[in-house]
Amino acid sequence: MLRLIRYIVAVVAFTVGGGYALSAQELRLGADFVTLFDNTEYASMQGISSGTLFGSRLTPKLGVAWDEHNELMVAVDLLQNFGHDTRLFSDVDMQLYYAFRAPRVTALAGIFPRSEMRGLQSQLFFDRSYRFYHNRISGVLARYENHSRGDSYIEFAMDYTGMRDFDTRESFSIMSSGCMDAKWLYFGYDFSMGHYAKDYNPSTRDGVVDNLLLMPYLGYRCKVGAPSREVRFDLRLQYVQSLQRDRVNENRWLSPSGAEIYVAVEWCDIRLSNRYYVGRGVIFPYYDRYGADLYYGMPLYSSKQKIYESLELSYSRRFFDDTVALEAGITVDYEGTGWGTRQWLQLSVDLDYKAAFGRVKNVNNR
Repeated sequence: MLRLIRYIVAVVAFTVGGGYALSAQELRLGADFVTLFDNTEYASMQGISSGTLFGSRLTPKLGVAWDEHNELMVAVDLLQNFGHDTRLFSDVDMQLYYAFRAPRVTALAGIFPRSEMRGLQSQLFFDRSYRFYHNRISGVLARYENHSRGDSYIEFAMDYTGMRDFDTRESFSIMSSGCMDAKWLYFGYDFSMGHYAKDYNPSTRDGVVDNLLLMPYLGYRCKVGAPSREVRFDLRLQYVQSLQRDRVNENRWLSPSGAEIYVAVEWCDIRLSNRYYVGRGVIFPYYDRYGADLYYGMPLYSSKQKIYESLELSYSRRFFDDTVALEAGITVDYEGTGWGTRQWLQLSVDLDYKAAFGRVKNVNNR
């Protein structure tokens, strides 16, 4: 671990000290920290397992920023699952990325935090536990934001999650989302195209799977009352259309679809919400065959009853100049065969420190 940290420092020092002169450089230091407790109790449901996830992740980061809009960052993801004491860390991963940030345009390339993505926030695409354990995107992201129209934006990303070899299947996702904010009304879409291919092992009979999900939505939100005691309402209608094909096992397209209504009331950082989903066909038809390797969303969407309802009570607040965030909640879930509960608690810390050191000469031309 010390060798890895020394290597990262050396890379950043070379980047800062070598190469061509850059004006207004800044050394950028920071760290992200997340602790997640996620407990599910689904014993009465058919085909859905219960369990508890409890762990912490620390991501120290180091890099250089220049010319106001550019940054080059290196970070180390240090994950520890509580109770997993057979080694120092349960998992260690890298982040390496370039970012361009302007008032309207954001672009990233490399391996960067999943939190950089604004879209695909529905648990149909990514479950809470998946976001914690797969917190990185390996690829590219580009986003355009129009702040003159509220919270309007359009975004594109590609995540390459599996390089094909003898033990690993090739997999990647192409994702896009957009939202148009028109005062009280808003509408937009979320889209993902997943490709889950074969490995080099000739004995493997798993097929190549194409998985497309499109979710257009229309919503209405408003605020009532004084700013210190305002009540916020959110009503959203969502339609889900899917196209999926297992080329080896079936080689025919399936097109399950569904609709979901989401209603939420929030007051003093406390939110009460309910979502009700009903489908025409199972939206995750190959879940029994591939499970979470193919579908990253909430497992309850795989219900063969084609129904999912979730009543949620949650608390969310940020402290200390938005550097610390606390989220906690409980859901009562139903997927057509039984009732279950889910409780979670997440504490996040986001620190970013900048140290300006001015212009650096080009040592290669000395």
